[in-house]
Amino acid sequence: MRKLTGIVSGLAPAILSAALITSIGFAKPAPQAPYSPTDAERARWTMSDMRSLATALEAYAKDNHVYPAGTTIEALVAAVQPSYMRKAHATDAWGHAYVYVPGTDGQSYRLVSSGADGKTEPGSWDSAGPLAAFEDDAVLESGSITRPWPFR
Repeated sequence: MRKLTGIVSGLAPAILSAALITSIGFAKPAPQAPYSPTDAERARWTMSDMRSLATALEAYAKDNHVYPAGTTIEALVAAVQPSYMRKAHATDAWGHAYVYVPGTDGQSYRLVSSGADGKTEPGSWDSAGPLAAFEDDAVLESGSITRPWPFR
């Protein structure tokens, strides 16, 4: 009986503590669902990343007198990382690879995000102005975003 009393008295503080914590609202919170960003948030992150890549490209061009000649985002990342940018993102916030199109003269470029749907529409890249939907392609041309998503 003495052994049982010792065990019970040893548990009493833990039980009391748990009851007190629960009664005053310090109970362990219920698990939350994983965070899932909205398309508007993804658009803002993507445009920010595109601007960072543009800054690295401008620094590269200042040193080399031309923009990188590679025709893939992997070639662009290899050209600017780590000398001009510690970590260059090759994908937008939706996980789709950016499209890098250098000008034939080395004096211009386009950086494109295909947006939420992941489908590029090169025929639309020449029309400047705010985009109507997050599925539209955002375009950065030689340092300036010419086709931005609106902030919502």
